[in-house]
Amino acid sequence: MIDCKKAAHLIDRKDFEQLSTKEKLNLRIHNAMCGQCRGYKRFSHILKSLFGEITEHQECLSCDEKEELKKKLNSN
Repeated sequence: MIDCKKAAHLIDRKDFEQLSTKEKLNLRIHNAMCGQCRGYKRFSHILKSLFGEITEHQECLSCDEKEELKKKLNSN
């Protein structure tokens, strides 16, 4: 079984690239037994939704995007 550090790495990678079948299975088994990693997964997806669809071609956020992100972070 994988440890929490490896699980967190896979959770983060899953948002940007496809995991292998073995990685998906290991992550699913780990998450079934680890509440902390399930919480991290939820938190990770919330952060991703706040940042929106930033592509790898963009080097940084525009000024308008930064201001919108600040507003969203301050409203929580």
